[in-house]
Formats: sequence, structure tokens, C-alpha cells
Amino acid sequence: MKLGFLTGFSEEVVKFAADNSFDCLEVRPPKEWIGDTDEAHKARQEAKKVLNESNIFIASIMEALPPLTTPKDEIESHLEKMAAVMDVCNDMNGAVYTGAGPSGYNINKSLEDNVAMYKEIYSQVAELAEEKGVNIGFENWPGRRAFGDGANLPITPKAWELMFEAVPSSNIGLEFDPSHLMWQWIDPYKAAKDFVDHFHMVHLKDTQIFYDKLERVGNHARGWWTYRLPGFGELDWHRFFTILYEAGYKGNMVIEHEDPIFDGERRNEGFTICGNYLRKVLIS
Repeated sequence: MKLGFLTGFSEEVVKFAADNSFDCLEVRPPKEWIGDTDEAHKARQEAKKVLNESNIFIASIMEALPPLTTPKDEIESHLEKMAAVMDVCNDMNGAVYTGAGPSGYNINKSLEDNVAMYKEIYSQVAELAEEKGVNIGFENWPGRRAFGDGANLPITPKAWELMFEAVPSSNIGLEFDPSHLMWQWIDPYKAAKDFVDHFHMVHLKDTQIFYDKLERVGNHARGWWTYRLPGFGELDWHRFFTILYEAGYKGNMVIEHEDPIFDGERRNEGFTICGNYLRKVLIS
């Protein structure tokens, strides 16, 4: 397992990663990387040169996923766009295609019926991923409201179970983020144990819960929790990494920085502190 962080791509970012002992990056691909053109191939080659000089690699490419509400006559267009991103993944030495979603949850239908909508679209996505030899990892971000109108589908162990039964492709899995489970009161350790075989990537993010606010406003209100960098929240990271190691997880892990304390001018400081903390916790 190699350690990195989620970021936009630039030479400055690559240098920062190398200078602070990171191994890899998850990036939102620059537009100039996409496409089967001389210009796109050149842009990717130039990026790989910068990466190789700093001994950093692209672990995953974060890009949009087709929503559950995609009309049948638009599915082919989405697949073409995904295929172009998958070509970038392959050009970056097997990066995982990641993204939050699929979105488009229909609150007027049952979870099972939403999964049926997912199956209709993502059976074709799975075929494309298998053809391209690319793994897809769904980040389990609920959106602003878990199972709300238009929200993301893969956010609970029950949803994952139904989704993996509906589309049983080894190329379709999770970009597992324990922080999103914590404020839903879902045990992140049991979820990791039960579904680690479906992990293609791991997001490292923590959650801090303000119990004094929670006991006054209840979990229906906002403001009783916030995302934090690992080490500043509730998760026992040694316990979490132990689960991954014992299960034989061989993928990579990236810090997703949404910590309000280390925001703005302190953002890189947060990455540095978090990287140092995680290297001490990681089992070698």
C-alpha cells in the first residue's frame, strides 16, 4: 500500500508530494489529458515525465459517473466519455477510475428499485471496464442527505451488497472512505471487514463528532460533526489499517483533505502533518 493525497495536478503539487515523502496522487484529470489526439498523448507524456522525475505515480483518476437517471439514448455518450478517461487510467500505469456516485437516487422508489436502475446502466459500464482492464471505485459519499432526492446510491453496506449482486464484476468496487459511515452511525470497522475484497482504493478522512451539540439538536440537524484529517477525529486508524493488512489489501490510499482547521494557507501544512501521522500508524 502506498500513501498519497487527492489534488489537482501541477508540477508544484508533484514536487510538494515528493518533498514530503508521499508516493502517489489521486487527481482530477486536466482536460488536455483526455482524448486520442497527438496533443492529449503529448500532455500525458509530459505529465508522466514530471511524475517519474519525482518518483510519484498517479494511483487514481477522479471523474464523473453516469447517474441512475441517465436516459437510454444517452448511455452510449457516457460510455464514450468513460472510455476516454479509462484510456488515461491505462496510460498512467493502471490508475483506478474513481468518483462519488452514481447519483440520481429516486426517493419515490425502494432501495431495491434504485439498484435495478443501477443494474441497467452499470452492467454496460462493467463490460467497458472489463474490456479496458480498468477498475472502478465508487466513493461512498452520501451527498448532502443520505438517500435524499438525487443523492448517491453506494453509501451503506446494504446498498453495496445489493449493487455487487446486481453487477457481479470484479472491476466494479469501492473507493472506501470510513468518514462517511461514521456520521451515519455505521460501524466503519465491520464495513471494512465485510467488503474489503471490493476495495479498489481507500480515502483517508476522519470525522469529528461534537457530542455536546448532538445531545441538544439530534442527528436531524447540521453542525454536530465535521470532516477532519486522520488523527484529528474519532477513527482508530491502527485498528482500521490492521483490518486492511490482515485481509491482504494491496491497493493504495490517499488523503482526502476536507479539514476546516487546516484550510486555506494551512492546507499543505495539514497534508504534511497528516502524512507524518499516518506513516507512524501504518503497519510495515
